[in-house]
Amino acid sequence: MPPAQKSSRWGSTSARSNLVGLSTAITAPMTSEQIDAYALHVRIQEITQKLRFDDVIPANQIRRSPSPEPQYDSSGKRINTRYQRHRRRLEDERHSLIRTAMDTIPSYTTPPGYVPRHATGYMITDKVYIPVKEFPEVNFIGQLLGPRGRSLAEMNTQSGTKIVIRGKGSVKEGKGRHRAKEHGPHSTDSYQEHEPLHCLITAETQEKIEKAKIMLQDVIETIVITPDQANQRKCQQLRDLAVVNGTFRDDESRAVRHEYLGGREAETFIKCGICGGGHVTRDCADRTVIPPWRRRKGRKLAVAGGDQLETEYQQLLSEI
Repeated sequence: MPPAQKSSRWGSTSARSNLVGLSTAITAPMTSEQIDAYALHVRIQEITQKLRFDDVIPANQIRRSPSPEPQYDSSGKRINTRYQRHRRRLEDERHSLIRTAMDTIPSYTTPPGYVPRHATGYMITDKVYIPVKEFPEVNFIGQLLGPRGRSLAEMNTQSGTKIVIRGKGSVKEGKGRHRAKEHGPHSTDSYQEHEPLHCLITAETQEKIEKAKIMLQDVIETIVITPDQANQRKCQQLRDLAVVNGTFRDDESRAVRHEYLGGREAETFIKCGICGGGHVTRDCADRTVIPPWRRRKGRKLAVAGGDQLETEYQQLLSEI
């Protein structure tokens, strides 16, 4: 049992009363927008003061949530201690509130010493889990990545985030164990094979995170409820893959051209100079036959005494 608190004639101390240089009592009439802006300003100053004085851990030790599984970086240093988690939570809240204040309050100035998130390199992360257990026959990874990873790269560009596939089954067997052996089983640099298959989203703002989550959920829903024959996304990916590999055949354009010609075959204007076939002369299989224009040229050379040169030239062609 925690020790009983002593009764005081002065009452309980409020956390709001500890704010330095900022009054929390509203003594003048204000509109609802002004009240919201002032409450936002007070909360930003409160978090700034906590971060400045390093008072990030709540004072209530009774209702303490269980600690998560420890995580380590590549150097073996733990990165999710209780202090780090509470400080990161306050920093995330302050970043979000400051962005809201900059959008809603005219001529708002950030607190002294505040550094924007894109300058610090600190990013927000979130996860979208892939239902592989419910639909084991569906190739989620292939349709999310697309040909050579182009579909996932397009989603990264449209949402302004970085989306990677992590979890069990995200890499080939053996590669994940080799990486975990280098960086440790709980390292953030690993492929997180101890977790279910998911998409890890990283961005600077929560708005970009939400946009990427909506895009991923739409793709996953389309993959699940749409048959392969009617899945336009998969058909387009197969088409793009054939174009990349150089095996694409435009059968649709050929069918349209056949209908345009009224069902008849198109005439070709390519004619071989040796056999008269519908191919170029250099591809003719009967190149040993002397073409007519060479016969005429040979007669002229023979008259000029060059028949021996022509014979040697034809012999060279036959050897080639």
